[in-house]
Amino acid sequence: MLLTYEEARRGARRAIPRALFDYIDRGVGEESSLLALRQSLDDYLIVPRILRSHEGCSIATRLFGEDYATPFIIAPTAMAGLIRHDGEIAMARAASRHGIRVCLSTQSVISIERLARSVPEARLWMQLYLWNDPEASGQLMDRAAAAGADVLVMTVDTPRGARKAWNVRSGFDMPFRFTARGMADIALHPRWLVRVVLRSMARGALPRLENFPEGSRPGLIGPITSSQLYLRRDLNWDDVARVRDRWKGKLVLKGILAVEDADRAVEIGADGIVVSSHGARNFDAAPAPIAVLPGIVREVGGRLDVLADSGIRNGLDALRYRHAGARAVMLGRLPLFALAAGGEAGVDGLLDLFVRDYREALDFSGAEV
Repeated sequence: MLLTYEEARRGARRAIPRALFDYIDRGVGEESSLLALRQSLDDYLIVPRILRSHEGCSIATRLFGEDYATPFIIAPTAMAGLIRHDGEIAMARAASRHGIRVCLSTQSVISIERLARSVPEARLWMQLYLWNDPEASGQLMDRAAAAGADVLVMTVDTPRGARKAWNVRSGFDMPFRFTARGMADIALHPRWLVRVVLRSMARGALPRLENFPEGSRPGLIGPITSSQLYLRRDLNWDDVARVRDRWKGKLVLKGILAVEDADRAVEIGADGIVVSSHGARNFDAAPAPIAVLPGIVREVGGRLDVLADSGIRNGLDALRYRHAGARAVMLGRLPLFALAAGGEAGVDGLLDLFVRDYREALDFSGAEV
């Protein structure tokens, strides 16, 4: 049974190839922002208020005019299906049992349609990376809406893929590059090879990015065949406005760290923002989200819903973000490590403990969030 984030992390390191583990675990550059991210959360103290019983109190939150059973969302991470066969399905099932919604990544190896069919009880969100071809991106939005996704999370902090030295050395990228180190790494993890790669091959193909347009879906060892499906390098507010015009559901912009950008999000008609440093995986000089969150909430909190993520390991970290003003938080690495270490049962158990930790922290803090 997994009891802590660190136990899940250690289990994941044993269970999956080191290249895949590093892709999830590591930061960018010298990892200064990754270290600062953890320190910033540890430094955020909550002065307890006493004699405030939360016994029997709901931990529900309200987002976009709707009641949510918990203030937790599974972040779009793209890696679940490479950690375990049908990992996104396992994660969505486990999350749904705890009232936690799931946001599927554009770059997942399962389509939004198949996930919706496989876990009909899940309330799905869809993440969007805007491609060079705006119509292809628009068609993905239409697919997400038809599959029942009611919230679109547009990632706005990734104008390009961030180069990470450990990924270059290992060859771990899409497409996967075969290196001696990488092949030796895979050979040391035969259970992963059987669970993920061989099971996919038994179904007729290696894992591929199923949310890309039909006929242009890159696989584990195949490149993106059209430059029109590269990430849009000159992404700007006009692009966001076009997404807002096409998407009729709730629109959330993920990757906001500046008050000025939060104001622009309000002006353009976004329903929410995620204050996020992308888990310290993109820009090594970015501030920790919790350092800028209170100022952003003061500026725009009454005009749209503010969520946050990055670095959350336990319920106390979630409470820190909530205490700083976030209406909800997104969980990235934690459920991935739990999935790698223990499959669906691992995610289920760790999320159960996460919710209980959050309730306990809420009780001891006396905080009203």
